[in-house]
Amino acid sequence: MSRGYQVALAALVGLCATAVQADVLIKNVTLYDGTGGPAKTGAYVLVKGDKIAQVSTLAIPAGRAQIIDGTGQYLMPGIMESHMHLPGGQTGNVTNPNERKLIIDKPKGLKYLHAYLYVGVTAIYDSGNNNDYIFAMRADEQAGKIQSPRIFAGGGVITVPNGYAAGPAALKVENWEQAKRELDHRFTYKPDMIKLTLDRQGLMFQPTLPALSQEMFEKVVKYISANGTRTTVHIAAELDAEATINAGITALAHPVWRSIANDNFIKLAAEKKIPIATTLAYFGNIARVADDPSFFDEPLFKAVVEEEELDLGKTVDRKRYIDTGMSPFMKMLAPHAMKNIKRLHEAGAVLALGTDRTLAPMVHQELELLAQSGLSAFDCIQIATLNGAKYVGREKDFGSVEPGKWADLLLLDADPAADVRNFRAIVAVFKGGKKIDRTSLDLPVNRKARR
Repeated sequence: MSRGYQVALAALVGLCATAVQADVLIKNVTLYDGTGGPAKTGAYVLVKGDKIAQVSTLAIPAGRAQIIDGTGQYLMPGIMESHMHLPGGQTGNVTNPNERKLIIDKPKGLKYLHAYLYVGVTAIYDSGNNNDYIFAMRADEQAGKIQSPRIFAGGGVITVPNGYAAGPAALKVENWEQAKRELDHRFTYKPDMIKLTLDRQGLMFQPTLPALSQEMFEKVVKYISANGTRTTVHIAAELDAEATINAGITALAHPVWRSIANDNFIKLAAEKKIPIATTLAYFGNIARVADDPSFFDEPLFKAVVEEEELDLGKTVDRKRYIDTGMSPFMKMLAPHAMKNIKRLHEAGAVLALGTDRTLAPMVHQELELLAQSGLSAFDCIQIATLNGAKYVGREKDFGSVEPGKWADLLLLDADPAADVRNFRAIVAVFKGGKKIDRTSLDLPVNRKARR
């Protein structure tokens, strides 16, 4: 552990030990509660401790609560990022799994977590990582040792030797006894949801890859479910997605994106209410960067992303996407994913905002891509909040502004239901009833301000 990380932990532990959290009353605010219901104007929201205690359109006595006047402002739940991979647990990238190495770099991960808080994300699901790294980060978050969104995690993905994402963190199934033994070990970490892969084609332009057999896939899913743990799956093709739903999977890590989905699949996904991470930013970002990497120069990116990483995105990563053919490939397929997302939404499927990216501002790119797909800004509120909680099976705990739930909130000075770009108009971020001091986060925008 680095000296800087130790100092940060010690300071936060001391703060937690001595500070008494004040109750908070947000008054006269326009509330979007995340449930899909209409806006409540002139709303009052009382927070006691880390939970929402009362929500009303009638005045709530403040008592000793700190009062925040929300006149002219908008309150909604904090954003949930349902598909990301926190840097700091392994080197390299998914395109070269055999070259990856496991590491534990908590200070690196912490900067990314700070960036997510800054842009309004109060919860994340890490969709595949080094077990010893991501569960340690989750433990630090849950203990209040770091400033971070809530971390939900599954550890390494489940695949087969030489299969999709078969890097060093993965559980590579060779036979049932080995798989069961490694799953039992995984359960000791108490994963929130474990991701499997079922993709024989891989990223692109590759020979067919080995994958879990349908029998083994079903056996693994059943065993994980019997442990009381949710499952999600990386898929790309409709037949694989349908097979995994029928096998009892509880979420999809992507929409179908290799083709336009048939009506029968759209109906199945909607009827089963399987939460689906949208991940349009994955396709859209790779497709766009070849022609126009200027989004890396947008103010929000410059505020929270290190200059070296911005340069990497505009140069080395961009060149890799062009040279490997990924950019034109994704440019061709991204419209399919967007059409499928719109049809799933219209059919009543549960869509949860997810990017499959690592840079926090891409959450807001995801919102813009959802809007470009034909979804309303109002509908994007629930997709970015309550549906993310459903994705990890924790909708009873967070995701909407309702009594008894964690007080993870965003206060905005522009109407998020009018334009998804207004999700960026952040006045304050609250996690567990505590207002995040965004100026204290270890980010470029704050370091620049302190010079």
